Amino acid sequence: MKIFISWITKSLLVLTAALGLQAVQAQGLNFTPGSINFSNTVAGSVSAQETVTVQYEGPFPPILTVNSITPPANPAFAVVSSTCVAGPYPQFAPCTITFTFTPPTTAGPVSDTFSFASTELGTQSINLNGVSDGATPQAIAFTSTPPDPAPVGGSYDIAATGGGSGEPVVFSIDPSADAICSVTGNTVNFLSVGTCVVNANQAGNGAYFAAPQVQQSFAVTAGPTANPGTPTAVPTLSTWAAMLLSALLAGAMAVLQLRRKGRRPSGS
Repeated sequence: MKIFISWITKSLLVLTAALGLQAVQAQGLNFTPGSINFSNTVAGSVSAQETVTVQYEGPFPPILTVNSITPPANPAFAVVSSTCVAGPYPQFAPCTITFTFTPPTTAGPVSDTFSFASTELGTQSINLNGVSDGATPQAIAFTSTPPDPAPVGGSYDIAATGGGSGEPVVFSIDPSADAICSVTGNTVNFLSVGTCVVNANQAGNGAYFAAPQVQQSFAVTAGPTANPGTPTAVPTLSTWAAMLLSALLAGAMAVLQLRRKGRRPSGS
């Protein structure tokens, strides 16, 4: 009998210890799943939504008071929706949090946490993990050649290709050439003599870096002068004298011919 009682006592102690161990293991907030590993790696893309269920499993206190909740500080992890708030958490009353991941432009692993703080249990956290393959560089190349010459008053349609972001290549006049030329859309207008400098830029997005700025420069020359036509030559003094002498000789010859014919010139 004593042996049986001793066996029962030992069994109860073992069972109590086991139950106590389970209680310690289950105590606090339970996260399902305990961590999220986002699989997408393309910078700038947005992952599928992942949801975590949060539940207080006790055993003591019967209601856990969550003093504060700290969302992830890294903007790559976004909280899409959450029913979990600071306040009382009764046993086995679940709340949910839904996350997405947007990989940053810098390649490499990214991690953060979503944390619950309570006086009784301290801080417990959901682990968030993701990986980014980084953004893709892009470059601009001019596909048009400025006219030569480029006279004041003229214009030029400028063109360039960019990278794969799909963002437009935008043209602007460098501040150093504001008085020399202007641009509207892709048409460059020549305003005054000097060096025209056109800047080309292309913005990036989550998957592409902004393209480095490139420039195209060329000389703007003076415009053509108006053709005044062929001026009428002004006779010189010697020309006038020759013309007068020629007229006098012609008159004298005419008088001589009339006299030979027996006529007198009228008025004589």
